[in-house]
Amino acid sequence: MLRAAGATGAPISLRDVVSHLNLSLVERRREPFGSEAALVARGDGHAIELRGSSGERRLRFTIAHEVGHFLLHPGRVTSERGGVTNQATARLEREADQFAAELLMPEHLVRQAVLDDGADARRLADRFDVSAQAMSLRLRHLGLVERPARGA
Repeated sequence: MLRAAGATGAPISLRDVVSHLNLSLVERRREPFGSEAALVARGDGHAIELRGSSGERRLRFTIAHEVGHFLLHPGRVTSERGGVTNQATARLEREADQFAAELLMPEHLVRQAVLDDGADARRLADRFDVSAQAMSLRLRHLGLVERPARGA
């Protein structure tokens, strides 16, 4: 999908991915107790409604998360207001988070970046335009850094 969208290098262009999938981004006023974003039906297609005022890097992850819902959970268009979650919903959210990490930090690009520049999460976060926390988790998930010892 990344090649088809023309998003082949870091940082991944979400604008290209969203456009390739015929999604639109719509900014809405934040509702109390609402989610930061949601995948919603719009006309004959879908839109990602942005409802929060997060920083740019968090916003990128949120958009990638909603793209994950669009591709992994077709038919799960929602206007949820937050709050109630159950085991099934939690599983869908984890899947969308994993998709977002893989979309923004593709394994082959992360591995090459580590070979080129080392496994410094902050420097790689800048390169991939993600948070240092997201990059740190991705590096651990890919086995490119050791998990810190407890109590260290």
